[in-house]
Amino acid sequence: MKDMKNNNELPNKEKNKQENSSVQAVGRALSLLQLVAESHTPISVGDLAEKSHMNRTTVWRLIGTLENYGYVERDPFTKGYQLGYAANRLAAQATIYGSLIRRARTSMEKLREETQETVLLSVPKHHGTLTIDQIDPAHSVRLVDYVNAYLPLHCTSNGKLLLSLLPPEELDIILGQPLEKMTPLTITSRNELLDEIQMVRRRGVATAVGELDENENGISAPIFDQRKNLVAFISVCGPSFRFTKEKMVALADRLIGAAQEITKYLD
Repeated sequence: MKDMKNNNELPNKEKNKQENSSVQAVGRALSLLQLVAESHTPISVGDLAEKSHMNRTTVWRLIGTLENYGYVERDPFTKGYQLGYAANRLAAQATIYGSLIRRARTSMEKLREETQETVLLSVPKHHGTLTIDQIDPAHSVRLVDYVNAYLPLHCTSNGKLLLSLLPPEELDIILGQPLEKMTPLTITSRNELLDEIQMVRRRGVATAVGELDENENGISAPIFDQRKNLVAFISVCGPSFRFTKEKMVALADRLIGAAQEITKYLD
């Protein structure tokens, strides 16, 4: 009877062994995916092996599987790995901002219909903003898709708003760093940007005129919750030949109204 019991347990032991091996492989693959996501530049297989404490053969096998499923992609120039389309798609479907997007959608759609320009919803992040929703007009000439894009502070309308709301010590730290000149119109002078920020504080809206992309203009207003905490930004953006500075200025009060309308739906 004892031998029969042991014989009956063998298949279960083998099954458990296989399951444990599969779980381990999944865990290792996820750890590699996390390393790729945390790297600011495409990361090599050698660096992945060193940081994950796995041998190169295992890394090659796992990273190859992730690449086959589209979660990472190989940079053709550096030969390193970066996040792929599937990972970005998964992030876009995440529900972390789902409630905010749903509550802002009606106001965004109204703005899109009234302006016939692109309307974006973004949230503040460390040293940048993240676009979480975008509604485009029917025009053939319109903005690129900025959803899931992290944008800099000094050359975007929503970024300038965030700068205007920062405590003085945080603002000093950011403006004390070199500011990248994205276009010939980008403000990189500390004093000029401070003047712009003061103007933003007075107006309650911020504009960017060809500062991130020479062919794009945008205007943004802040969205606060019922407790006056900054939650997000709503922006209207369009091609510079069509969405002119004059049109942005004329839209300021309407945009502030849309932001206040969204606030009513926030807890």
